[in-house]
Amino acid sequence: MRSAHRYSHVRTYKLLPDERGRVCAAVIVCGAQINSFDRVNEPPFFAAELLSSDKIIARSSDFKAYRLTDRLQKVQRYSFQRTFTESYKLTEDREALLKGNECGFPAVCTEQTEGNTLLSDGGLSEPDYHFVCGVPVESGKAFTDPERKVIYDRSLTGIGCAPAFLRFPMEELEEVLVDEAGKIVCHPDDQKTGSKLTDGRYITYDLGKNTSGFFRFSVTVHRKTTLYLLFDEIATLKDGEGLFIDITRLQCCNAVKYSLEKGKYDLITFAPYTARFVRAVVLNGESEIENFGMTTLENPDDSFSFSCDDPDLTKVIDAARATFRQNAVDVLTDCPSRERAGWLCDSYFTSRAEKFLTGTNRVEKNFLQAYLLAPDLSFAKGMLPMCYPSDHTDGVYIPNWAMWYIVELKDYLDRTNDNDFVGQCKEKVYDIIRFLDRYLNEYRLLENLESWIFVEWSKANEFVNGLNFPSNMMYSLALACAGCMYDDKDLLARSDKMIHAIRKLSYNGEFFVDQAIRDDQNKLILTNNTTETCQYYAFWTGVADKAHYPDLYKKLLVEFSNRDPQKVYPDIYPSNAFIGRLLRMDYFLREKEYETVLQEAKTYYLPMAERTGTLWENLTTVASCNHGFSGYLAYLLVQAYSALHS
Repeated sequence: MRSAHRYSHVRTYKLLPDERGRVCAAVIVCGAQINSFDRVNEPPFFAAELLSSDKIIARSSDFKAYRLTDRLQKVQRYSFQRTFTESYKLTEDREALLKGNECGFPAVCTEQTEGNTLLSDGGLSEPDYHFVCGVPVESGKAFTDPERKVIYDRSLTGIGCAPAFLRFPMEELEEVLVDEAGKIVCHPDDQKTGSKLTDGRYITYDLGKNTSGFFRFSVTVHRKTTLYLLFDEIATLKDGEGLFIDITRLQCCNAVKYSLEKGKYDLITFAPYTARFVRAVVLNGESEIENFGMTTLENPDDSFSFSCDDPDLTKVIDAARATFRQNAVDVLTDCPSRERAGWLCDSYFTSRAEKFLTGTNRVEKNFLQAYLLAPDLSFAKGMLPMCYPSDHTDGVYIPNWAMWYIVELKDYLDRTNDNDFVGQCKEKVYDIIRFLDRYLNEYRLLENLESWIFVEWSKANEFVNGLNFPSNMMYSLALACAGCMYDDKDLLARSDKMIHAIRKLSYNGEFFVDQAIRDDQNKLILTNNTTETCQYYAFWTGVADKAHYPDLYKKLLVEFSNRDPQKVYPDIYPSNAFIGRLLRMDYFLREKEYETVLQEAKTYYLPMAERTGTLWENLTTVASCNHGFSGYLAYLLVQAYSALHS
């Protein structure tokens, strides 16, 4: 359960005696001690108490500690955003160790250290750990092609990495896993080998849909074996190679390696991963795999039930729910794969899904509490980290995400009536406003914002220099939300003035334009750079509405419904799934355009649901195929369907 720097949560577990009446507690820990997007980088420590009838019978110092020397230490990072890959040289099963028996691992002397400030778990539920069995769908020959091109992500190349980005230098690595796993070529054949894998053989398992958790299986090694697990959210048919699994599609290393001596092993990965297809490859050796699958890591609180007579709609809703569950375990994450990071903006929509599907906002509360406790950014005091809990080393922040934080906080208040917590966040909110106010121009609009100005994964992100109107639309809403939360009439008045200024400067008589820039005389000139997404920001934030802009409203509703941008308004750049498409659907639900919401959702999202069982970051598979914000589709579609059939 992740939390802010210098804080840790206390979790409580009930321990049951074994067959001999003993109670054994074994905890596997790993202190990566590198910066990442999915956790804070602090000196690791371990703390525990065992109680019987409320009496402490054992403490941290009573535990025996062993170094698990069977995991390679000097390896590459799994991705730029996460910590290390997993590669093992196993000479014995860990079973004896985990049961408290004698084992061959070296003992480690421990010393007392200062721990973190302890927090309660906030009532957060223990994750859902159920086993999903992998179904063998393909087998064949496997070999290494030394000429096969392997893609190095930036955690290996160092491109775009700050000096403080921590990793082992290439020359110090015990192995480069992507070099080994990425050069493996597989050719399917008709040879029936069941669960046995010998020299140069593989089996591909299908988990049925995109699933997040820990790979788990048993393997009996008859002859010393090198076993690779290669996985991804999707697989494509490739001539001569059957199902092609691209382990670097997400600019990470989707591979786990086991070097196994003769014996029997029950294996589970330490870190969670996301996959639908998993390939077990034995390049050398002889082994037999049993019970291959994944133990899930999911939110357990989704108790929502819904049925309708539209099977396609049901598929999309089910995919949205699966997406939510895999991205709302301890904090609200963007994806459960490459990053596992608590990004703002994504969280606004995922938190709404949490309330709808679970009836609570416990995960969101932990997420927002982490931001409340987060230390100031050393390079931008008053600004928030773009994702958290995490450690950033490149000096980058997203000012737009800080605006989304304020908007989400107001939404959280509306959903929970948690005035006390929102009151605690007041200083953070006003720090953000003071930070952003440094960029106000003569129109009292933000101009020349710095760092990473994020509007959407589309052309809209190219029109952010100078005066960017979608950013100002969000800021007008953020000011209004802060004004409502803290009864600040000045902020409400500022928001209203911003709206009028945006309308005057951005609207060209037909559309809201994304950008204005200065000419040689320092005069602000409206460009022709216009995106579909800018229109949705305008309506969603309240800058525009149906009453003041009826023609534009109708145009967006009718002519932009699943339009072909090559034929319909080709000068208006199209929206992507994140986040223009979602803003469109959310706004039209508000306006009770229920049939439009349902029809567009099936057209846009059904192919995703049918292919992976989850919903994606973008329209295509170039990015995550399991992105938390998409869980909000469950709410949108159920509401639209229910309204039409009420």
